[in-house]
Amino acid sequence: MARTTATGPGRRPGHSGGEPAALARRVTIVHSDMVCSTELAAAAGARYPRVLARHRALIDAAVRRAGGRFLAHAGDGTLALFDDPGDALTAAVEAQRALRDEPWPGAGPIPRVRMGIHAGDVYDLDGEPVGLAVNLGARIMAEAAAGQVVVSDTVARAVTSAGGAVARLADAGWHEIRNHAGPVHLHQVVADGLTVVVPSTTTAPARHLAGVA
Repeated sequence: MARTTATGPGRRPGHSGGEPAALARRVTIVHSDMVCSTELAAAAGARYPRVLARHRALIDAAVRRAGGRFLAHAGDGTLALFDDPGDALTAAVEAQRALRDEPWPGAGPIPRVRMGIHAGDVYDLDGEPVGLAVNLGARIMAEAAAGQVVVSDTVARAVTSAGGAVARLADAGWHEIRNHAGPVHLHQVVADGLTVVVPSTTTAPARHLAGVA
């Protein structure tokens, strides 16, 4: 599975790798993943590499326009870092709209992407962002549906307090995240062109309210 990497925001100049070095500040992490990519690859056949490359380019462009760093491709998944959660939200919305509006070549299914946004402390290991926040961000993304953008409560609070959000946030319910202690409260981005899902659980489970993991 091929991957390309680039230097992200806050990496220490001249850092040669080896021991992880903390990034200069807290960052917002945007993960994306193509839904049903195996079926898409089978249907697209020889044109799949062009579809995948264009999918990457559209997300990359949205990330860079919003001031983020497009750090990695991993198959049909992407990862980007932002200094500001509002910019991350803007990039995710613009990327989803670009993917929706793209005149994809040929007939058959088109790329549908889910996205997750989380914020936290990240470490730099040879140019690769690592840490609990990165792992949790990937798990949060996995809870999203095709065409949906979900964000952690941490990001939702930051965006709401800052004001001027590019889109409205709505409750996405409480989710049991694999390898995470206790349920996680998620929010979904409500904007033209994005999928919105009615949550099955909008209140915290009793054991969480009682403080039991």
